[in-house]
Amino acid sequence: MKDESGAGVDWSAAYAASRNRYERYCGKLQELLGQVLEKCGVEYVQMEGRAKDVASFTEKIQRKGGKYTDPLAEVTDLAGIRIIAYYVEDVERIAGLIRQEFSVLEEHSGDKQAELADNEFGYASFHLVLELADKRSSLLEWEEFRGLKAEVQVRTALQHAWAAVNHKLDYKKSQDSPRELRRRLFRLSALFELADEEFSKIRSDGRRIADAYAREVRSGTYDLEVNVDSVSAWIREDPLVQRLRQTAHRIGWPLLGDSDPVPAVDRRDLVHFLNAQGMTRIGDLRDALDRGEHLIEPVLRRFIDDEEEPHATSMEDLMTQFLLVYRKVPVEMWDTYYEPTGAFEAARALVE
Repeated sequence: MKDESGAGVDWSAAYAASRNRYERYCGKLQELLGQVLEKCGVEYVQMEGRAKDVASFTEKIQRKGGKYTDPLAEVTDLAGIRIIAYYVEDVERIAGLIRQEFSVLEEHSGDKQAELADNEFGYASFHLVLELADKRSSLLEWEEFRGLKAEVQVRTALQHAWAAVNHKLDYKKSQDSPRELRRRLFRLSALFELADEEFSKIRSDGRRIADAYAREVRSGTYDLEVNVDSVSAWIREDPLVQRLRQTAHRIGWPLLGDSDPVPAVDRRDLVHFLNAQGMTRIGDLRDALDRGEHLIEPVLRRFIDDEEEPHATSMEDLMTQFLLVYRKVPVEMWDTYYEPTGAFEAARALVE
């Protein structure tokens, strides 16, 4: 395709020849952004990147007519990254981290949601157009990407879902849709926005409740309902748990380190077992472990002897294994949580 300005440049061919560089650029950006978010403790649903395909590039500069004199320099989304966050506030945090790490071209960037008029439906995202900062572009591994732009979209999972479905409907603006559908689309986009706000509020309230559980345990109050948050707070705070931890260390039971994340399934399994046994308060769990504390060492040793290379477990998992033995449950119940093993019945014999 010839340049509209008359310079005679075949921009499609020029982009096709350099597209591999943009693909490498996307890969490097994804790797770097992943490291930045991990270091800052920002979890996200997914990250994806792509270099614009040649056909899309050609269609864009044709559609824009004579807008571009040098499309390779002026088109800002030849390299594109999309980050799907869990929460609205994480979108803003991720955008802030990107601004710290890169030179963001603010004139090309913005919050697309904020740009919608009051009478337009839609559910957009942050779009940040960036270039490498001078310090990074001077590094050997980055210098081939000096001067290249990239567009990073940051949106929540619900914003992404709205965009995907709305794209199939092909209604970019409210006036594009049939009048009889507009009200329903307005309502739907509002519900998506409300759901995002509620998810954020639930997370905030969950943290507040978890902090309250921790304060209750520190004060010696154990009349708390059993759930994953109360169990987590109790394990962090109760001196009894610290004694059990010391016992496990003394006999060589492999525990996860303090900084290791606890597998979510471990807490769910413990809570599920406690509720199935009618142990619905943290006090019930604590009383059972207090009464059976003298048996914990021999029971754990029996499991250690059965494994050639015991794998590291959480305190939640340790408690589930012990309580299955201590409560003398049928072997079939053990098998719903763990692989069948003769060590279970041998350990159960220790408490009978």
